[in-house]
Amino acid sequence: MNSQYRKKLPGTNLDYFDTQAAVDAIEQGAYAKLPYTSRVHAENLVRRCDPAMLTDALKQLIYRKRDLDFPWFPARVVCHDILGQTALVDLAGLRDAIAEKGGDPAKVNPVVPTQLIVDHSLAVEHAGFEKDAFAKNRAIEDRRNDDRFHFINWTKKAFKNVDVIPPGNGIMHQINLERMSPVIHAKDGVAFPDTLVGTDSHTPHVDALGVIAIGVGGLEAESVMLGRASWMRLPDIIGVELTGKAQEGIMATDIVLALTEFLRKQKVVSSYLEFFGEGADSLSLGDRATISNMTPEYGATAAMFSIDQQTLDYLTLTGRAPEQVKLVETYAKTAGLWSDSLKTAEYERVLKFDLSSVGRTMAGPSNPHARLSTADLTAKGIAGKYELEEGKMPDGAVIIAAITSCTNTSNPRNVIAAGLLARNANKYGLTRKSWVKTSLAPGSKAVQLYLEEGGLLPELEKLGFGIVGFACTTCNGMSGALDPVIQKEVIERDLYATAVLSGNRNFDGRIHPYAKQAFLASPALVVAYAIAGTVRFDIEKDALGYDEKGNAITLKDIWPTDAEIDAMVASSVKPEQFRKVYEPMFDVAVDFGEQIS
Repeated sequence: MNSQYRKKLPGTNLDYFDTQAAVDAIEQGAYAKLPYTSRVHAENLVRRCDPAMLTDALKQLIYRKRDLDFPWFPARVVCHDILGQTALVDLAGLRDAIAEKGGDPAKVNPVVPTQLIVDHSLAVEHAGFEKDAFAKNRAIEDRRNDDRFHFINWTKKAFKNVDVIPPGNGIMHQINLERMSPVIHAKDGVAFPDTLVGTDSHTPHVDALGVIAIGVGGLEAESVMLGRASWMRLPDIIGVELTGKAQEGIMATDIVLALTEFLRKQKVVSSYLEFFGEGADSLSLGDRATISNMTPEYGATAAMFSIDQQTLDYLTLTGRAPEQVKLVETYAKTAGLWSDSLKTAEYERVLKFDLSSVGRTMAGPSNPHARLSTADLTAKGIAGKYELEEGKMPDGAVIIAAITSCTNTSNPRNVIAAGLLARNANKYGLTRKSWVKTSLAPGSKAVQLYLEEGGLLPELEKLGFGIVGFACTTCNGMSGALDPVIQKEVIERDLYATAVLSGNRNFDGRIHPYAKQAFLASPALVVAYAIAGTVRFDIEKDALGYDEKGNAITLKDIWPTDAEIDAMVASSVKPEQFRKVYEPMFDVAVDFGEQIS
């Protein structure tokens, strides 16, 4: 750590590095023009870069030059169990080699704090309409992965600087968003921005908090883990101005699917995006996280939001300590990372997107950027005529309907909307079609607590959306086996069968071998399609059922209002739920057999 530009952070007993002074010493007023990404990288350079190359490195940021590599020292490494295990196996092998030479193997440890979350190993073998599906799926996961889990559990005890979150506790990105990221670190008497690399392409999920987080391969993560710099050149930093506000009934999923189509057309591959404007200000942190999560789907490397009151409110909501929330505010306002101070930032390229233009949206049948307006399903040839024969599945049968993936389950509005829609559907006596394998796999145990608080979990369970796991499941292709009778019919009739899920990817064959194609949709739409039973159903117009007077029940009759959703979020999502889940998880070392109650 350097010493030049180190100063007291006002109102605290911590120091910070005055990056503005360092940048403006090279060119007066330059810092005010820097985008958020450049300001965070500049701080990293001022604090950690070799002083001999500091000026040249900062000039890359100031003058938007790309002729010199500069170092980046991420504060953390986050891994899922597949690639994280590989990195830890390498370290274990290094220990063996050290021991063979007569050295002390215990000295081989990650230099950078490393967090490994076991979240990629659970398959939905038991659906959400089965009793004790979660416990049954977890038992199968443990049996299939006994040797792997034994090794991973050993690493938690053997290595310093490694935290392991056992299976059954959530998805790495959602846990990162809800707990692991402090946004601003306080270490060795110094406050500095949280930054990280993660062994999964959706690591940018936490960019929504103003944290630079990118997905990397296992070898690069391992290099960072050992304390080496990640060398980089200044990426293309593109400003994305969000204007307007979402229409009534439009979910964050609709917005991100529309944005994915838009941004891919704008060719933002490998770029760092920075969202700003009145539209960005109006989005909840959960909505921002849904947008940041799908960074790889629109081809970018990062999708940043700056720190503002929404950030602080979210940190409070998810149970962060008041002192930490205050530190984030103090640091951001002092160091120029607060949203208001970014109004003078200049971008080489600015895109504009109007949130009010987004209608109810899906994506499919094969790509996340293939946007489908639900108003145009018939015109697009997705919805159409189909026949329901007794004892037979229809053309386009939805064989999997899954509320899955941190993309959506990290957003309370999305999940609660699904619960409210389920409650409304149950009032009308609507039911899922018998051939639909339904599941609810949140990325955090806090989701279960707030659904229970609002009385919505029983409503989802009644339609078959009981909790099957807290892990990456259907979105990751871990859909599990179909009912043999269903599978037999799909094969024998060569049926065009499909999946509808609230995930982020729907490439052919990814979701399930017998779901020929898949559609991405909001959690509430997933529930609606479980009732419809086929993608040939026009979800906006066709009757989901009939009331006692014979009147058709359509989607608009069961879709909750924004006011209902917001009221339920306000009354049901509480900081103590997150504390109940995460304080035991991070407070003491737990073996895999111990689960958070």
